[in-house]
Amino acid sequence: MSRSKTACRAAYSAAATAAFLSSDASAVVVYSGAQDLSIDQGNLQNLNLDNDAYGDIQLKNYVFTQGNYQGATVTYTPGKIVGFTDLLKYVSALDADAPIDATTAGPEFLGSMAYGPFNPYAQFNDVQDAYIGLAFPTGERLHYGWVRVTINNAAGTFVINDWAFESKSGVGILAGEIGAGVNPGDFNNDGVVDAADYTLYRDNIGQNPDFHDNDDYEGDSAGVVDQADYELWAIRHGAFGPVVSTAAGAAPEPGTLGLLAAGSLGLMALRRSKGHA
Repeated sequence: MSRSKTACRAAYSAAATAAFLSSDASAVVVYSGAQDLSIDQGNLQNLNLDNDAYGDIQLKNYVFTQGNYQGATVTYTPGKIVGFTDLLKYVSALDADAPIDATTAGPEFLGSMAYGPFNPYAQFNDVQDAYIGLAFPTGERLHYGWVRVTINNAAGTFVINDWAFESKSGVGILAGEIGAGVNPGDFNNDGVVDAADYTLYRDNIGQNPDFHDNDDYEGDSAGVVDQADYELWAIRHGAFGPVVSTAAGAAPEPGTLGLLAAGSLGLMALRRSKGHA
């Protein structure tokens, strides 16, 4: 799949959000597409990976008396960052294909990324295409994801290149993983997950048609149009992708720009559980 810059996709529908929050049956890597979003100095960006009502990670590009500072905070408990502690708390700069899962995330939920000589073990002082790994909660369930960034601490620049997360709770993801390049949920194979795909799902509930990219891969769901297909459609609603001739495994496509308004220097995160089940 090309990482060329894409237009922002339409927001997930209310049904998509509800389905994502209610079930993790459909394992899909949800990818943002290339974004290249700059955070102005003195600001933070509250990044909403899963397009619910809550930001998942705050990325900070501050200016302190001693110099420029970049850092990250996973906003809600029990979310965690992939990082380490060496007197101070730091975010790890991950290479592509680094594992992000229960064995690597935590125990901390925040850390410094760069602060010149004042945070001597920071790993993001001058990086291009480095990955932040995180676990963020949806209700009581944790999802794993990554954010790719380019940072120059001395210049005070912070660019969010793109991000992705694993839609199935508890399932790890590799840094940079975006999936197999097809368009899950595009049941009629016209290049977009939309109302026409829902109609195809609705008209075939309980049957076993040869859907393109349906979610009936195993167990009692194999070969049957059922709730798993609806949940896949809901999560992917609005996604664009290639038109292909045969079904394939779950994969990412740009959904919607998962951003909340950038905050000012004084904005602080409230560590609390996301207020939904």
